[in-house]
Amino acid sequence: MNLFRAELSRLLARRFSHIMLIVLVAVFGVTVATVLSSTHSPDAGSWAAAEDTASSQRNSLIQWQANCETAKIRGTEEAAAFPEDCRTRDPNEIKAGDFLWGVFVFTHEIRGLTVFLAVYLSFFGFVLAASFVGAELSSGGITNLLLWRPQRSAVLGAKLAAVLTCVTTFAAGFTVLYVGTFYLIARGAGWVGETPATFWGELVTMCLRGVALSVAAAACAFALATLARHTAAALGIVVGYFLIWEAGARIVFEIVGALPYDPYFLSTYLSAFVNGDVEYWSGYDGSGDLVITQLSGGLVVAGLTAALIAAAFANFRRRDLV
Repeated sequence: MNLFRAELSRLLARRFSHIMLIVLVAVFGVTVATVLSSTHSPDAGSWAAAEDTASSQRNSLIQWQANCETAKIRGTEEAAAFPEDCRTRDPNEIKAGDFLWGVFVFTHEIRGLTVFLAVYLSFFGFVLAASFVGAELSSGGITNLLLWRPQRSAVLGAKLAAVLTCVTTFAAGFTVLYVGTFYLIARGAGWVGETPATFWGELVTMCLRGVALSVAAAACAFALATLARHTAAALGIVVGYFLIWEAGARIVFEIVGALPYDPYFLSTYLSAFVNGDVEYWSGYDGSGDLVITQLSGGLVVAGLTAALIAAAFANFRRRDLV
């Protein structure tokens, strides 16, 4: 029997996999219901009010730009309060669709919803992968499997391949369903907004990064559970990290005034990878920005994943499993 197919079949047949799938779908249903309950199709009155607000905002911006340019020309003290470039935004960019209150606007909301999806898919992949290998290591099931196929790297590699294939396929398919559902909600009970080609390009790449993050989370969970030989240990490591370091250390840094501290936390790089460049420090006088780029975030995620997987395979090959 093909080892990969056997492991994939075992993963899909596990009751815990079914439970995680039900939980994921349930959370999706709650999210959809929440959005549907808080939106309505914009009528003529909504558009009129939105256009009035947009017009007022455009006029205010035009007046502010005129005051800025006047102050710059005259060289008054007020000029210091304005930025170097008085026309940082085009008034024509302010659209009525930006002010549709109580309406689900797809182009405005889908980015935040996609970030939420990436986080939740990562949680799903992490728990699924950790439980898959951790349960067999703690129960001794993997020892029985090695009696049938006495090739440690091949057995562990097949398990990892099965988990990553399952997580990748499910995450990609669920992402399409997720985005498509909210698009249909906007079409029927909200407003889609302006969707140029650049918008779709950015949304697709963001979704792909979310899928990649969920796969990386599954790989890291698999490695941690292999190293710790138990599902609970892998989960405990992650919970401990976020409670002690991500939460506790931030409080300590704030108390002692050790700024900036963002580069010392993994969550900063995860945010940069999924959501784009993170500007985390402008200096005490606002004179300069420090940025963690999306590329830096991706390299950290890839490097951490590769290091954990390499350590797991190296440890598994020489460890006594009895």
